[in-house]
Formats: sequence, C-alpha cells, structure tokens
Amino acid sequence: MAVKRKTKQKEGMTLLLVVVLLSAILSISIGIFNIIFGQLQISGEIGDSFRALSSADEGIEKMLYRDRVEDDEDICQIEGTDCYIDSSPEPTLSGGCYTTKISKIGIDTFLRVAGQARCNPSDRVIQRGFSVTY
Repeated sequence: MAVKRKTKQKEGMTLLLVVVLLSAILSISIGIFNIIFGQLQISGEIGDSFRALSSADEGIEKMLYRDRVEDDEDICQIEGTDCYIDSSPEPTLSGGCYTTKISKIGIDTFLRVAGQARCNPSDRVIQRGFSVTY
C-alpha cells in the first residue's frame, strides 16, 4: 500500500506542474500577441501619416500657385490674421484632404495647410501640416 500512496502523490504533483507550465506559456503568448498587435497598429499609422503629409504638400502647392501665380481675388485682398480660412476639406489625389488658413500682415503672407489621411469625420484623424511665410 505504501507504493500506491507515493504514486498518487506523484500524479497530483505532475498535474500541478502541468497547470503551472501551461499558465506560464499562456502568459508569454498573450504578451507576445500584445506586442505584435501594437506594432501592426503603428505600421498602419505610418501609411496614414504619409498620406496626410502628401495631402498637405499638395494643398500648399495649390494655394501658393493660386496666390502667387493666378493672383486669385478670393485670397486675402485685405490685411489681417486668418483673412482666408478654408475649413471644408479639399480632396487630393493621394486620397486625403487638406484645410487652409492664410494671414497677411504687412508685406508678409503666412500660409498654413493641414493635410488629413482620411476625411470622414467618423474615422480616426491623422494630420500633418506645413507653414510657409513669403
């Protein structure tokens, strides 16, 4: 009978050891999953950031052309801070959009353009922008 008692005690110890090892493996797996999932989210934001930067670049080029080459009459004919604000997003070729603010103070013109990757208000917004003084 003494032999049977030792066997039962060893079987119980083995079960406890298996549960502890499986718990450790599960914890490590969850940790690795969290790291990978975070990296995937960051890599998705890089694409959106590039699209927003491209949209801002396109917007600044269009506004500079309108103000300096075409001499558009809609753009700041009088001096003032934020004398031209286009807050309705303009779509771009990159799939994003941009908004514009122009101020004219003295002989200086301040142009600020903010590009967005996604223009739907319900989407997550990533903005990148440029500011030019001329």
